[in-house]
Amino acid sequence: MNEKNAGIESYLNKKTFEKGQREDILKLVLGNYLSPAFGALPKREIDLIMLEALEKVGYIERQNDIYELVTKLRVTRSKARNLIYDKELRKYSNDEDPDKIVKEYLKRPLIQKQGDLFVLDIENPLIIDHLKFKLKKLGYTSDGSFSQSLVKLSLNSYTALIEELLEPDEQESVKKTLIEAGFPDDSLLGLLRTALKDLAKKYAGDAGAKTADKFYCFISDLIEKKVSNNDKKYFE
Repeated sequence: MNEKNAGIESYLNKKTFEKGQREDILKLVLGNYLSPAFGALPKREIDLIMLEALEKVGYIERQNDIYELVTKLRVTRSKARNLIYDKELRKYSNDEDPDKIVKEYLKRPLIQKQGDLFVLDIENPLIIDHLKFKLKKLGYTSDGSFSQSLVKLSLNSYTALIEELLEPDEQESVKKTLIEAGFPDDSLLGLLRTALKDLAKKYAGDAGAKTADKFYCFISDLIEKKVSNNDKKYFE
């Protein structure tokens, strides 16, 4: 057994395939490789076909992780990132909405500096580029100098992203809720900054897990548009 292939060979020897699964994977590989003609595909396209086949057999996760690709495929980190980027680019070219993925990351930020900094850990390089593009349109930048997968957002840029996700009627509902909760009358962006800062400071201080739950509940409900008028439960 070739040492480099030991991982996949051992996995396949132990794998129990569902009925028709082998045939489906073979059709995927051969069908794509022979289109439009034998040997006509560039290496990058062949790599993506094989990546999809490895996902279908369960050897690697569909939600690709850079470290998993590096260790299981024995490629460089740069190669792993490029594989994910090319794969995701094709996915979103088929009308999938990258904003849905961005929303999921915005719901669970890591909070630093008493609520002045929000960190998103994003392995998907295409989503990082999409997020940076949205920030640029809103007039903000992000800090990714420490790590290619960690995106650091200021309080201002984080709240601007959330505001941008809300429709006008939803913005008005959230604004009324925050004013009813005791925050000073201001623009929605100003109210969101104050509310998030207040919750984040409590989360980072003595209040601990209980406030953390309220913080993430508030963020999730905001993004999923579930905050209703006069709903003060997040701040009690």
